[in-house]
Amino acid sequence: MEKGSDRRASERMDLALQMSLHGQEAKTVNISANGVYFEVITNDIDAFSPGAVIPLKISAVDTNERTLNLRGEGLIIREDIKETSSAGSRLCVAVQFTEKLNVDLGLS
Repeated sequence: MEKGSDRRASERMDLALQMSLHGQEAKTVNISANGVYFEVITNDIDAFSPGAVIPLKISAVDTNERTLNLRGEGLIIREDIKETSSAGSRLCVAVQFTEKLNVDLGLS
């Protein structure tokens, strides 16, 4: 690794993709082969505590209107509270995948 280079083992892609986890909707900020960084508005901050393993589903729609779903689990590495309002707390959460994600193409 070069001096001053990023510590990450995989290149990140800045993509805003839909996510479902803990019965809530979230949106990715960036994603790599090893993990995902996402934003969620929640009233349950404890569900996103570092050290927790969470199930997740990431969805993307291709140009043919097919949905690509990535499903698996991830270990929460860190979470940052960005703001709190009556709608809940806006968190940014970094997750490291604990397993290879399952991929499926579907219509929904």
